[in-house]
Amino acid sequence: MIRSLTFIITLLLSLSCLAQKVKPVEEELPSENLEMRKDSNKRSNRPKRKNLSLIYVPNADNILYGNPCVTEATHKMGFEYIVEPTNLPGSKTWKGKFLNNLWVKTKLVVTRSPFWKLILNKKIKKCRKMSGDLVG
Repeated sequence: MIRSLTFIITLLLSLSCLAQKVKPVEEELPSENLEMRKDSNKRSNRPKRKNLSLIYVPNADNILYGNPCVTEATHKMGFEYIVEPTNLPGSKTWKGKFLNNLWVKTKLVVTRSPFWKLILNKKIKKCRKMSGDLVG
């Protein structure tokens, strides 16, 4: 009897903890605003974030995945490479990947330049030389 009563009280106390109101993350964390005259926790003063498009590739050859210099260069262009093998369960179909990549690359041709790939390869080569991945 005492064990079951203790169990019920413990259960009710744990359920009351779940019922507490959870604040959104933007209310918990202050923004990165450093100006003294502005309130740092307003939505309008939050730093602007870029929405990055994703380009799916089957392997990590020639993209230097994990190199911070290359990641920064691709983010400046507005996209990021995602390595997703073709046989991975739960991944996008080849048609979905193809259509996504076609859309992102078309957007890059329009927004950046028709030569965006050549420009990026030049930046990647420079990053490889700076990080020691490429000698010469």
